[in-house]
Amino acid sequence: MELEKTLHRVQERILTHQCAPQIMNICSKILLSMVSINLLIIWGLSNRTINQISFDQETKDNIYHFSIIDEDNTMLMMKYAKTQELLHLKTELLQSHNFTIINISIDYNNYFDSNLQKLLSLTTNLETLFLHDIAYSIQSDIYVKNNATNQTYIWKEKRAPQNQLGKIIQHLWEFSIITFGLFISSAISSLYIKITIICAPVIIIIMLEVSYLFGNRQIFPIFLARAFPWIGLYLNILDRTQRSKKQLIIAFALMLFLIYFIYLSSVIIGGFLLFKSQVPFSLEDNFFGLVTVNEFASLLFLRTRSSLYFVPKFTIIYYYLFLWYVQSTNYGFYSLAMLTLSYVCLGTFCLFIYLYEIPSLGWNPLSYYTPTIDRPRCYYLPVFSLNWVNDLPQLWSMFYPLHGRRYFQIQNLALVDRNFPLLNNLLDIEMQEQQ
Repeated sequence: MELEKTLHRVQERILTHQCAPQIMNICSKILLSMVSINLLIIWGLSNRTINQISFDQETKDNIYHFSIIDEDNTMLMMKYAKTQELLHLKTELLQSHNFTIINISIDYNNYFDSNLQKLLSLTTNLETLFLHDIAYSIQSDIYVKNNATNQTYIWKEKRAPQNQLGKIIQHLWEFSIITFGLFISSAISSLYIKITIICAPVIIIIMLEVSYLFGNRQIFPIFLARAFPWIGLYLNILDRTQRSKKQLIIAFALMLFLIYFIYLSSVIIGGFLLFKSQVPFSLEDNFFGLVTVNEFASLLFLRTRSSLYFVPKFTIIYYYLFLWYVQSTNYGFYSLAMLTLSYVCLGTFCLFIYLYEIPSLGWNPLSYYTPTIDRPRCYYLPVFSLNWVNDLPQLWSMFYPLHGRRYFQIQNLALVDRNFPLLNNLLDIEMQEQQ
């Protein structure tokens, strides 16, 4: 509860800035407009004429050197072959062992069928266009290497299910994998964000410990207990009993350290589940970074009923559409799609902040549907223990769904409604039952 109050104060301070409404309105319009433009560009690039790349599928000893040249400037150099090992051997060694090296050079202006395709290509890079041509013009095992970056792409010949039932099973399997990967990624990202915020006061503690060396012993327990009760509560006890706070600080720091490595592990697992081997470099990192940013933005800014109900649903739909595009294409314009995903997620956040979160700061504070310092969010989690009021809830509670007011009875909401007579009466009844 106290953590939520602290986050509410931060959100309120940010959104009460006089320029916040204009900034959110402009950002939402620009970002969502860019989404529409990017989708049209992706559609145009996906439907362009595929260049048929020269490749002998029967010969394993051929290696192809492909170049796109603009006058005297080499704009792209790629190698591809049916055998992966050939890509990593030097040209002199290949020639000495009588491997066939086929050089293919194409003029940049002749690589496109029209000026429109040439214009659309400016939104991506030549490597992506070439790999897109490779993926859709060669239907066999092939290995491709970029000479400049040394990144290797692999395509294996796939046999698609012939009957309708097989296709349905394949789609259900892909959907299940995406769902499982998203669950791991979003859940651990959320946990990482929460633990980071929880452990952030440790830095302040260390700074105040330094102030101890200069004789300032008054502000420490008072400041921490009020500002960060979930840590200050224990520090206050240690201070009163004149015990060392070192072990407590180390414990929180080690927990943050451990959660960080769990987060890195989830990125590796999520990358294995959600992405194929032939994706652009850093695409996975960008996606998981966006997931983490969305989790942080949700934790900090989403407080009204409409935002809490709609934004997570929209966001997960965006994730599914992006990942389905990655899974269902041999090679697509993934970097542009990733940029579009970022725009639509951030644009949706800005739109809901502009429509609901900023106006809610001026709503009637007596209304049960207005976020306030005592009611930081308008969806609720049952308080199974009153210790959660000043301390932190158990970690399992992050998987417990939030509910609206109609899920609870009036007496269940006595704490958030500040109905102290009813709350005291309930506590008295509970104490009598325990006796």
